[in-house]
Amino acid sequence: MKRIKLLSLFMLGFAVFLVACDSGDNTGAIAVVSREEGSGARGAFEELVDVNTEEANTMTDAAIIQSGNGVVAGFVADNQAAIGYISFATFIERGDALVGLYVDGVEPTTANMLSGAYTLVRPFNFVYMPENIGIVEEAFIAFAASTDGLAILEGLGAVVDTSGAMAFHSSDWDLPAQTIAFGGSTSTEATATALMEEFTALFPQVEITYNASGSGAGIVGAQEGTYALGFASREIRDTELESGIHVVQYCVDGIVIVVNPANTVTNLTVEQIRAIYLGEVTDWSEVQ
Repeated sequence: MKRIKLLSLFMLGFAVFLVACDSGDNTGAIAVVSREEGSGARGAFEELVDVNTEEANTMTDAAIIQSGNGVVAGFVADNQAAIGYISFATFIERGDALVGLYVDGVEPTTANMLSGAYTLVRPFNFVYMPENIGIVEEAFIAFAASTDGLAILEGLGAVVDTSGAMAFHSSDWDLPAQTIAFGGSTSTEATATALMEEFTALFPQVEITYNASGSGAGIVGAQEGTYALGFASREIRDTELESGIHVVQYCVDGIVIVVNPANTVTNLTVEQIRAIYLGEVTDWSEVQ
């Protein structure tokens, strides 16, 4: 009889536990995940959320630094307490294992990013020095801006505006056999290589390599001539523009704030995100 009572008490306690879990309560220390310094995603996030923009608003020392959007996505997918930020293109690819939070009540979608309703948006740029550009690079730039190139980007989850775009005709270009080097942001790598693969399929005499070295390195590489085109997933700074570098925005990418699917939080304000990354908010119960 005593064993039956104990079992009944255990089952009652388990039922209460299940109800508590299903009630939407979400508490516990927040595991703050950030990209490494020099990352375009980190640079864009910091500017958009106003973290690390001055000495008084330094990112928390407790932040767990991860290299690459895919690595951040994997970490958050495996950690119920984690919050991180990734590119929209990565979210499209890995979103089945993550929850993309609404920001100020706005869902991170292509339409909301193009309209400006969703505010955590950054440019995907390629940069170059005019003296390092030849007919092959000119053809690639034209291809990226064409309806053909934009369709490739859109298929990868990039946000594009096709108004005014025209089809690309390879017969209009007589390109020499040439090997050229591109490099820069890890965030732009997927879009850059997809464009490169289709472009070189049209012009098999052309070979293009891509070195995923980070946005800052991509800009420096273009300035120094190491890269014919450097790729950056953030705004180009005034100090960088002073070199005479040219900038072409070829698509837009959103920064998506992601949490584990077990997390019950679905919306955060920009102010709450900032407070989390500054270490002012450290427990999930504070943002319920």
